[in-house]
Amino acid sequence: MSRRDAGMATAEVAGAPLVVALHGGGYHRGYFDVPGHSLLELGAAAGFRVFTPDRPGYGASDPLPGGEATFARQAEALDATIGALWTEHGEGRPGVVLLGHSIGGAIAVHLAARQPRWPLLGLSIHGVGDRSPAHVTDAWHALPAGAPVELPPEQRRALLYGPEGTVDAEAVAAAKAAVEPVPLAEMLEIVGKWPEEVARLAAAVTVPVQYTLAEYDGLWVVDESRVAAFTGYFEAAPWVDARLQAGAGHNLDHHRLSRALHLRQLAFAAECAARG
Repeated sequence: MSRRDAGMATAEVAGAPLVVALHGGGYHRGYFDVPGHSLLELGAAAGFRVFTPDRPGYGASDPLPGGEATFARQAEALDATIGALWTEHGEGRPGVVLLGHSIGGAIAVHLAARQPRWPLLGLSIHGVGDRSPAHVTDAWHALPAGAPVELPPEQRRALLYGPEGTVDAEAVAAAKAAVEPVPLAEMLEIVGKWPEEVARLAAAVTVPVQYTLAEYDGLWVVDESRVAAFTGYFEAAPWVDARLQAGAGHNLDHHRLSRALHLRQLAFAAECAARG
């Protein structure tokens, strides 16, 4: 699997960890680099080195052999990718903080549960839950088998973004440059197998966890009880920072609150590194 990096900090903060961010379904790594909402630019300005590898089969990344890109197999491949990043860029650093959005968040949990050999310091996930609305699950199961799926613009806007006032039309338009078709198997796993195994996987995570679920996330059941239930699965984590984020939708990284999210994620990374 090929890999690319971005967000090279020009004045890195001493003791800063590597930050690796995994994109969700239907977007390549450019999801984190939308103009005006770029995690890469903000991370570099704050002195962090941020890497955003394409997941298997997206962007510059090769598909997995046999085409079976389950979350577990993607985690295995990304484990090796991040290990290579650590070997090349980890000298003098305390470890890696892993970020994941949506399906990338589910795969990040898989990855953390693997207890990787490279030093994982913390896990920050957003846009992923444990229970999807029935209409979303039914819609995914009704899609024709075989071909990757690209949501129509109006459906993408309704499911992935909050109402007017939470996101600018320019950001939604700019994010289209990162859109790619999503394998149907990913969509079915996130509403099927993932909810059945998240508690088991999360229980194996032994690093601090940051969790954010947006108020207007159209892909998950959203309320305080779901946030509490989800974070409760991380019973072995030293500490958990959880938030139900008002005023944003699923693609929180592109909303008007994106800077606040990214600053919290970078602060979490710095705290994980400091507390070790």
